[in-house]
Amino acid sequence: MHSSLYAHSLLMNIFDNEDNTITVMAEFSTGEKAAGALIRLESLVTGEVLYQKRLPLESELTIIIPKEEYQVVLDAGPGHTIVKEGIAPLEGFLKKVKAKNTAKLSQAQKTNNQWSALTTLFFVICIILFLMTIYWSNRNTNRILKQLKAEI
Repeated sequence: MHSSLYAHSLLMNIFDNEDNTITVMAEFSTGEKAAGALIRLESLVTGEVLYQKRLPLESELTIIIPKEEYQVVLDAGPGHTIVKEGIAPLEGFLKKVKAKNTAKLSQAQKTNNQWSALTTLFFVICIILFLMTIYWSNRNTNRILKQLKAEI
């Protein structure tokens, strides 16, 4: 029940400035800005990253539109990734995808799952180390208490 109190989703808006630039804005559904989230423009023709930058404090970036078909990826961490098709420049795309390839659209989602597995691994290691700390602390505390009782 408490998890719904903290539930939020990531929102991304892309605006065509009609001067061959786009403005990307991001925030969480709670109204919190998504500063620090990573914005990537990925080519749908070659698959390479055309642009990559973290959102500043105002959670807004103005970016020059690529000349080839692309997608905009907003990555704010595990479970918080949005992928949207890019807006065309005024003169249209010079390089177009021959056949719509939906596999490329899901590529950013797969990257998110890799981070999720890595995060899970680190979390499990932290829990194990925490439990070992409690065990050794308890063991040493009991040893000290026995020594103190023996001296009395």
